[in-house]
Amino acid sequence: MIYLLLIAGIVLLVKGSDYMIDGAVELSTIFGFSSLFIGLSVTALGTSAPEAAVSIKAAISSYPSISFGNVLGSNIANIGLVIGLGALIWTVQARESTIKMETPFCLIVFILTLLLVRDDWYGRNDMDLSRLDGIILLILFSLYVYYLYSMAKRDRKLFYLNMDVEAIKHSKKEILKASVLTVVGIGGVLFGAHLIVNNAAIIARKWGVSEILISVTIIAVGTSLPEAATSLSAMKKGESDIAIGNVVGSNIFNILFVLGLTSVIRPIKFPLVAFKDLLIGIGISVVFLSFAYTKSKISRKEGGTLLLLYMFYIVFAIIRK
Repeated sequence: MIYLLLIAGIVLLVKGSDYMIDGAVELSTIFGFSSLFIGLSVTALGTSAPEAAVSIKAAISSYPSISFGNVLGSNIANIGLVIGLGALIWTVQARESTIKMETPFCLIVFILTLLLVRDDWYGRNDMDLSRLDGIILLILFSLYVYYLYSMAKRDRKLFYLNMDVEAIKHSKKEILKASVLTVVGIGGVLFGAHLIVNNAAIIARKWGVSEILISVTIIAVGTSLPEAATSLSAMKKGESDIAIGNVVGSNIFNILFVLGLTSVIRPIKFPLVAFKDLLIGIGISVVFLSFAYTKSKISRKEGGTLLLLYMFYIVFAIIRK
């Protein structure tokens, strides 16, 4: 029953996120935003809702190691599994602005987290994200939101300049339908998160497996399924801006907002072993950025490399227990 409830929670997360994304993307399309903006904001925040729900629920339930492990495992999965698998099937193009702005910022956010959790590099085996660290992350998140707001204003201005005003009018019925989908999706995400956190903690105790291992494997992959479904679908349709924007935006959101808010609610303390996950996250981000810089795309060979790195990470996480 425990495992069935865990699976049910993951299903609710995936389906809830799916409904939420459909509604949010429709709303964004109605108001005339670019595909890159949709990828960095709407789909990124939508597909990151599972990570946010799981991590915040874990913090409130006194399982902070699940919060940190879930975010790290999910971010690594977003790059290694989602981008890797997608590029292995379809060559993924990367917009110049994404390579020069959002992707480097994502790497900087990873490095900043490293500095915050190891603010005392001597004589200590444990690390943490304090409430002050969380406030710093949330401040940076507010700056990122302002950046997205500026992008939205620019997109909307261009949209109105290039479209007939009559062509962009939509009925209240369409807006209501999109809004209902979004709200229903949020409900599924929240309830799914409740099932996952409670049952993952029980499984960890039952099998003598650390919470950090459960969070970086089962929960991280489960909560990364919305990113995978969204990005792979976008790649198949040739919408690389949405695919890469979704991954990059989701990783930024996971660290700045999810970890920031979680550590404000309850400071996150975790063992030294989690430090290796953070280093792996930085490493795979560097590899991803270097691949994107080469020819402004991720080739099949490079996608295979990212996927292989992710598989090595999963094996490493299982072996170290």
